[in-house]
Amino acid sequence: MNFSLIDAVKTALPAALSYWWVYLPVILALILWEEWKDYRQDAYISSMEWVLLEITPPPEVQRSPKIAENMFAGFHGIYSKSLIWKKQFFGGKVPDWFSFEIVSNAGDIKFFVRSTKENRNLVESIIFAQYPDAEIKEAEDYVSQLPESLTGSDYDIFGTELIFTKEDAYPIKTYQFFEEDSGKDEFVRSDPLAPLAEVMSALGPGEHLWLQLVARPTGADWTKDAQKIVDKIIGKEAKKLPSSGQKIVGGIDEALSGLGLLPKAGEAKEEKKDKAEFNVQKLTPVQKSVLEQIETKMAKLAFKAGHRFMYVARKDAFNKSRVPTVIGMFKQLYFNNMNSFKPNSDITTKDDGILKWLFPSDTGFFSEERTIKKKRKIWKEYKKRKFVKKVNILNIEEMATLWHLPGLAIRAPLFPRVEASKGQPPSGLPTR
Repeated sequence: MNFSLIDAVKTALPAALSYWWVYLPVILALILWEEWKDYRQDAYISSMEWVLLEITPPPEVQRSPKIAENMFAGFHGIYSKSLIWKKQFFGGKVPDWFSFEIVSNAGDIKFFVRSTKENRNLVESIIFAQYPDAEIKEAEDYVSQLPESLTGSDYDIFGTELIFTKEDAYPIKTYQFFEEDSGKDEFVRSDPLAPLAEVMSALGPGEHLWLQLVARPTGADWTKDAQKIVDKIIGKEAKKLPSSGQKIVGGIDEALSGLGLLPKAGEAKEEKKDKAEFNVQKLTPVQKSVLEQIETKMAKLAFKAGHRFMYVARKDAFNKSRVPTVIGMFKQLYFNNMNSFKPNSDITTKDDGILKWLFPSDTGFFSEERTIKKKRKIWKEYKKRKFVKKVNILNIEEMATLWHLPGLAIRAPLFPRVEASKGQPPSGLPTR
């Protein structure tokens, strides 16, 4: 549960005034722990060794993105339920993550996966298992073709992170809803990435459009919050739990009570209320659909993930219309009161300045300086593939919708594919 500073202050203030000498060491210890943890984590992340793999799609992908779902299920295998506290405290270790990227440079579309060198063999074997005719090779970082710092150069930049419009429990429209029954025991399939491929293939010289999906496997802890939404839909009363601050203060108060320094709190009596049993027939068709989709999402393996969107172009070629076109592509993933994506207003390359409401232009003080600072920050984080702070929970079906090797339904003119199928050499060939 999120830490509420106001609740913590209200709970702790009366006792803190009298027993500050008990609370102060605890608070200082927590602050020092966070500072030390951040320092060690930064050092650990800087020491990680990475490899960027370029994935060229096979000539034909007949199957749906379901095979990509199997691929992400394989990537989930690096998940470790918990890190040993010693490795976290002394080594700053954090869970490994991947970066799945779709890139267009002047209309030339490519797919990349960035992983730690330790996980390279795992990545290659899992991709080949699902796309045996794909081609994988180590690539130089395409970001290096542009200046180290874009501010003050001949380039302009727009960047943002994409976040959910609703809680993590609500799924996006996945690839399964892009398939229609043809009536002949077959499916007419459209690719969710088709609109993106059209935009990317239309880029001209000096234009670059990049999408970066950073993701690390997660356990089932997130389903606790999802279950609360399910309970709300079916009318089940949620049990109110104390905040993190209340837990800390409560633990100290309990210790003081045991020493006789504070009076023991009386035990609260829970009131038992008779609740009518849930009846699914009372739900509307939309509520039934929402409930079904949420529970389906909860049932599958999931990742903590974040999307970065970058559009970089020479100033004489910068086309502002590219941005809403790509954002609009993500809108197609909204379905039936479910989830969708929107730009994170806190992480973007545009800043209206301070006290913008004072000015008719809606541009306040230091707008240009703050915009330059934001551009530098998001450019640096994209290059380093830093893990996002505001994560979206995506299950493997949603991950497969957002990143997969497309089939022949996408016929963008500059879309690369392996030119010939690779086969095994015939048996019995002489070795010399």
